[in-house]
Amino acid sequence: MKKIFIIFIGVFLISYSFAQKNGTEKKVIGPRIEFDNVSHNFGKMTEGDVVTHTYKFTNTGDKPLLLKNVRPSCGCTASNWSREPVMPDKTGKITAKFNSNGYGGRNFQKSITVTTNMLTNNVKVIFFKGFVNKREQTRPKKITESPVRLNNNK
Repeated sequence: MKKIFIIFIGVFLISYSFAQKNGTEKKVIGPRIEFDNVSHNFGKMTEGDVVTHTYKFTNTGDKPLLLKNVRPSCGCTASNWSREPVMPDKTGKITAKFNSNGYGGRNFQKSITVTTNMLTNNVKVIFFKGFVNKREQTRPKKITESPVRLNNNK
């Protein structure tokens, strides 16, 4: 009888412990954005290259997630994103396109500010970086013929 009572108390304490743990977990209310990766390194490229990267995200909340605005930090970057609401546990994407003209011979780091309909911390920032090699300078060809027409017959 004593053993049964001890087993009963042990089972009760374990059950109570699990119930307390599950009861104290914070439940996510509203939409919540979670990126697979918030940073991307393009590595080396040549001046004039246009490169793209797609950032994938998941709505880990319990309500539809809406991207209200996606704003690149400068005019050298264009962005495209999921315009429709992203349902809970579904994924969306943001595509960044970077034009390296004018960045020859230097490192760059750019950001994209993402504004959502989350209840708190509704602004997230994603980044990309890389290095742009200078474009090889080509000399203009020498003009060997006159641009003026000598024979004006029609």
